[in-house]
Amino acid sequence: MNKNELIKFVSRKAKLTEKECLNCLNAITELIGEVVKRGGEVKICGFGKFEPKIRHERKGINPQTLEEIVIKQKMSLGFKSSSKFDKKIK
Repeated sequence: MNKNELIKFVSRKAKLTEKECLNCLNAITELIGEVVKRGGEVKICGFGKFEPKIRHERKGINPQTLEEIVIKQKMSLGFKSSSKFDKKIK
């Protein structure tokens, strides 16, 4: 399912216009991004938790030259689904 399909489904289910659903989805994703970027986490009861994950600096190998390189520290987004949500999809 892509973003457009999600918006169409939610608009039918919630009886909202597609534009209203798009605005809501954009607001939610923007908020999650801002909170996680600051190092916080977003918990949505019955769905899951978005949190920052830090991948520490480490050594790696360039596969083309076999030269040892340093891979810089990086922050990424982690998601853990709630147990209620896990039960729904099983």
